[in-house]
Amino acid sequence: MSAPEVVSGEVCPRRFGLNYDPPAIILEYLEVSTGKLFHRKVALKRLRSSTDPARVAEKLRQVNRPLLTEDSGVAFEQIVSLVKKLQDSMHQKSSTASAETKVPDEIDYHEANLNKLSDNELARHKAKMNTSFLANQMKPGDNGFVYDMRVDFPDADQSCGWDSEED
Repeated sequence: MSAPEVVSGEVCPRRFGLNYDPPAIILEYLEVSTGKLFHRKVALKRLRSSTDPARVAEKLRQVNRPLLTEDSGVAFEQIVSLVKKLQDSMHQKSSTASAETKVPDEIDYHEANLNKLSDNELARHKAKMNTSFLANQMKPGDNGFVYDMRVDFPDADQSCGWDSEED
């Protein structure tokens, strides 16, 4: 809920709150003239874990000057620490997600059953296979390229069953 514009002498900050997803800082303050409590939610949509927290805190103070001044009792270091907490949460969230999304370096595709994987895991495996395919792909103009190459393969060691002509 957006609060009306106030003069710096008329407000008294009470407490802060953090919203982690999406990142935001919520300030509860008292409007002295009316005695009412208000909440101001400051969204930090472009916050990244690599952003300098002091610069973000300074920008927050500029945008919300009546509420976040030293005179009103809000220390600059407090705002910086709140921004750092949001960034730490974002960093932990991204490192957890990246740990879950790692594809094992070596997997035996002859033994692994890719039908049991989720769509995301399957897409990662396909992307890995595609990079291997593109690295080995022969194109017109490459040395050893033969158009319409035909190769006879030796008989299979095992019977598949699905392609037998015993109908």
